[in-house]
Amino acid sequence: MPPVFQSERFFREAWPQISRAFESPTDAASDVQWITGLAALEPGARVLDAPCGFGRHSIELARLGYEVAGVDFSETELERARAAAREAGVSPTFLCQDIRDMEFAGEFDLAVNLFSSIGYFSDDEDRMVLDRFWRALKPGGMFVVDTRNRDQVVRSLPPEERRRVNGWTLRIEHEFDPATSRWRARWFRLKRASGKAKESAQELIGESEIRLYSAHELSGMLRPERWARVELYGGLDGTPFSLDAPRLVLAAWK
Repeated sequence: MPPVFQSERFFREAWPQISRAFESPTDAASDVQWITGLAALEPGARVLDAPCGFGRHSIELARLGYEVAGVDFSETELERARAAAREAGVSPTFLCQDIRDMEFAGEFDLAVNLFSSIGYFSDDEDRMVLDRFWRALKPGGMFVVDTRNRDQVVRSLPPEERRRVNGWTLRIEHEFDPATSRWRARWFRLKRASGKAKESAQELIGESEIRLYSAHELSGMLRPERWARVELYGGLDGTPFSLDAPRLVLAAWK
């Protein structure tokens, strides 16, 4: 079993409470349309989605007739994914596993690591995870990694933000360390003010930390010499990459 990482408790305990406020099934459908078009997949192609969370991309891929394996270390999220797949009438395979433990070899035509799912480990472990995706692909297979663009975050990350989640308010405190490129967040559930209190009480529900990469850093982590072709985008819709693009997307063909 790999060592515990900084945000592991957050993703086991807090993230399942709030993930659906950040991850839209509608966005997943458009993401999948662009990715599969770029990959030019054959009918029945095999796809790896890791980590898959509550299965929104895995389900959309399965709707298109692909054979999908979704990997996540949260059994809570996987149970949601299985229930959503049954409701959608599709049958992806969901596996409870840390992505650092994946041992697939030459099995998939497409592999995806989406929605800022790289950067939670040490740099060496992140590099190892990217290598595991390379190993998982068949020759000619495509890998897509999608994360926040470090250079855009440096200039635009607000001190805090708020979102509505299932009838309550989530408050997020942000802190970015430019020396380490690590983005730390503290996540609070706001409670309604009572009595003469002017501000809502708040409950800390979790803390997370992620290493953000610039385009050249993530490209280097990918070891571009191992891939036949690598392309850079600013979103999962083919948007050209720029320093102001919120997303950093690399598509690589083995």
